[in-house]
Amino acid sequence: MRHVDREVRSISELLAALRDVAVPREILWFRGHARRDWALVPSLARVPSHLGRETEVIKRFIQLAVPHLTNELPQNDWEWIFLMQHHRVPTRLLDWTESPLAALWFAVSSNDPADATSDGAFWCLAPLSLNGEARFRGRLETELPGFGKDDVLDSWLPDRQDRGLAQHPVAATGPRTSPRMAAQLGNFTISDRGSGAIETIGQTQHVWRFIIPSAAKTTLAEELKVLRFTELTLFPDLDRVASLAKELLT
Repeated sequence: MRHVDREVRSISELLAALRDVAVPREILWFRGHARRDWALVPSLARVPSHLGRETEVIKRFIQLAVPHLTNELPQNDWEWIFLMQHHRVPTRLLDWTESPLAALWFAVSSNDPADATSDGAFWCLAPLSLNGEARFRGRLETELPGFGKDDVLDSWLPDRQDRGLAQHPVAATGPRTSPRMAAQLGNFTISDRGSGAIETIGQTQHVWRFIIPSAAKTTLAEELKVLRFTELTLFPDLDRVASLAKELLT
């Protein structure tokens, strides 16, 4: 990885760590993990046997979802995959955020008691450096590609995945089609069925992490609350409004 692991125990320490590794004008994305040993792999790849059933899952989702979509139907394969990701169906997409606070929230806010006693990880990704491993040329050496905009990304579509030639994961932007994605300042990486974890790709100079000690998670969660950075910030819907209202009774 580009930098050695470094512990952060407060938001001020996180800011200091980010300043120390900052490169002028470099784009950075972030991701929070409740456990430091979780790899940077998309949900569909966490059980290797699931990768071979990707197109089957997509077709089943489309079959069942259409009657429940009151707005315009997704217009292409990428839009269907984004919709699946939004509803937590395993895909080859991995969520990233442009917000350090959003990534931190996900690292420290799990409700699983086992997560509370495990060290977490705050991952940093330089997306253009990752894409350099995919050997993009021309304007895409200095500009992130966009889903539905740049045809080069179509090589990562499900129906192109049976050609036997593995490609590196790539980072790309897409339209933020839901209030949740907009609130989370979301972006994605898309992995090939044959690619490994993002932190193992190439020379590994595109990624690094800060370690969040388990003992610091409560403090960090409290600091986020002081900043009024809550579940509702990231999930702006009535279910989260109800959760916050019920906290008054506890």
